Amino acid sequence: MPLISKSTEKFEIPVRHRYVFDGMDVGDSLFFDDFKLAENARVAAIQFAKRRNPDWKFGIRKMNNGWRIFRMV
Repeated sequence: MPLISKSTEKFEIPVRHRYVFDGMDVGDSLFFDDFKLAENARVAAIQFAKRRNPDWKFGIRKMNNGWRIFRMV
């Protein structure tokens, strides 16, 4: 059975953010050239809006060479 030992050093755990939804204003967008990545980001945007800013809305649009996720409201 593994034993748990206490660390004497203090260290910071970095916050990981894959997408920068916090810094987006209305009309800002993120570009993706792969549909799978764009769809994952769209779902993440919807979850972000539900949890943190229920008034925010995001949408996805097909562009010439990829997809964009826009902050609409």
